[in-house]
Amino acid sequence: MAGGRVLSIIDTEPSIRDRPNAIALPPFHEQVELRNVSFHYGDVPVLYDLNLTVKKGQTIALVGPSGGGKSTLADLLPRFYDPSAGQVLIDGHDVRDCTLYSVRAQMGIVTQESILFNDTIYNNIKFNTEASEEEIIAAAKTANAHDFIMASPDGYQTTIGDRGGRLSGGQRQRLSIARAILRNPPILILDEATSALDTESEKLVQEALTRLMASRTSLVIAHRLSTVRHADEIIVLQHGRIVERGTHDDLLLREGGLYQRLSQLQTNAALV
Repeated sequence: MAGGRVLSIIDTEPSIRDRPNAIALPPFHEQVELRNVSFHYGDVPVLYDLNLTVKKGQTIALVGPSGGGKSTLADLLPRFYDPSAGQVLIDGHDVRDCTLYSVRAQMGIVTQESILFNDTIYNNIKFNTEASEEEIIAAAKTANAHDFIMASPDGYQTTIGDRGGRLSGGQRQRLSIARAILRNPPILILDEATSALDTESEKLVQEALTRLMASRTSLVIAHRLSTVRHADEIIVLQHGRIVERGTHDDLLLREGGLYQRLSQLQTNAALV
């Protein structure tokens, strides 16, 4: 009975798949665009008529209260979901017209929950690449991971346990960042990558993220506003709509604005 249920799940056809005449997405050159995008889960609307353009090399931050649609918006880029209306475009190509592999191959994703395997540190960083040992070590150094790796019982050949359970949260995040650095994607999606970390770990991870984001096009979802103050543009989402947008300094000057209020709340909480 239980086996039958498991097999029925395995046999379920994914709703997101390549169209019959899907093309390979050409290498990224200019911009990512969300054009009149709306999305709903079943009958529940989540995003409403969003328009957003991220130019090559820009860092765009998504902030706002929980449940505002930030992660859902980011999930539309690699086609974890397709929009209910509107288009997600990369250099003018609707991602639904492109193969899933070619779209996702140009993106690196670092989330709050690191996806790691019960294998060695070396193989977790190398995952799905043909990287050399020198390249893996260089990526680990850039990700602020090399020192703790060398201090591990077997260095890069240390087994980290199921889902990286033998590592701390900050160490798991730095391995995920090293993996992303190794893939060298032109587009980055960072979803609350530091929100679950203590202050010391957050500092190391944030330094690694800053190196990872250099010269790349980045969409950053952040709860802690201090981590996105240098973004080229900050998008404030509430109830699935863009309610404010601008730089950190511009948004702080908007009396009664949501971003200003969130910033004050976080500042007050830090002082308690």
